Amino acid sequence: MGSRKFLAKESAFAIAAAAVIYFLLDYPIRISGAYNFPTGIGIKSFLPFVFGLYLGPAGTIGAGIGAVFTSFVAKAPLIEWFSEVLCVLIIGFGMWFLWFTMNRDGNVRLEKPKDYRNYILLVALLSAISGLGAASIEGLEEFFPTFLGYLVSGYLVSGLIVILLGGIFCLEPVMPSWCEKNSDVVFSLTKDVGLDTVNEQIEETALLKGIGMKRVFEIENCLEEVYLRLRKELPDSDILGRMEIGTTISLRIFAKGKNYDPLAAGKEEDEMDLAGLKLIRHRALRASHTYRNGENRVHVVV
Repeated sequence: MGSRKFLAKESAFAIAAAAVIYFLLDYPIRISGAYNFPTGIGIKSFLPFVFGLYLGPAGTIGAGIGAVFTSFVAKAPLIEWFSEVLCVLIIGFGMWFLWFTMNRDGNVRLEKPKDYRNYILLVALLSAISGLGAASIEGLEEFFPTFLGYLVSGYLVSGLIVILLGGIFCLEPVMPSWCEKNSDVVFSLTKDVGLDTVNEQIEETALLKGIGMKRVFEIENCLEEVYLRLRKELPDSDILGRMEIGTTISLRIFAKGKNYDPLAAGKEEDEMDLAGLKLIRHRALRASHTYRNGENRVHVVV
């Protein structure tokens, strides 16, 4: 029951955040009269693609609510905001459903030729369907500008954002029930399983994927330092983790117990204690800690 409440809270936050972002990107431009494109097209046109891929139904619904609210405040004709909401829902739900139907491993990364091909096809298809939806509501003359507006923003803006979110930030998307997260390395550090065993897994997987040993040592260094700091504060906790290896290496570590951030310097730590923390900051592209449901979650990207 607690887990369901937490998921519901996350979904509510995603809906609210998506609605606010959509409004903030759309309303100032719309009232300025800076362009003469259809109401549904503008700077905000990339959002349904990104929200659909990463936030799923909640993000798509939030974008739809943002479109309704913006049109209401801007006093747009009813037919225009209805057309815009339809396009947002087509693209958001379409990206989420079709992408994860073709990529059941749950990853949203544009790295391989297959990834780019699927993304290009989906953007073109959903932009065309949105154009048809707008044309059916507002008239045939709305097809081409709607299609072209979403197509361009889907390629030039959304594509770059997806590369950034999937490659550097390694953001985890909201996945449908038919997908299962496919990690390259899954491990559990207990009293019986040490770092040596996990490092062997990492090195074997990296060798198969053609990853250089320099980057392997970097992620192993980060894993070791986070592990030692967690083990010092949470001696009885099993430390779980998983890793995805691609253009960047994403390491996620989970440890139940009290709220402890291994990436933050303690008041009583000396220079020797902080050496490991400095190493993590030097090696990682980004590192973060969150505490949810009694569990510490550390994410390191190298």
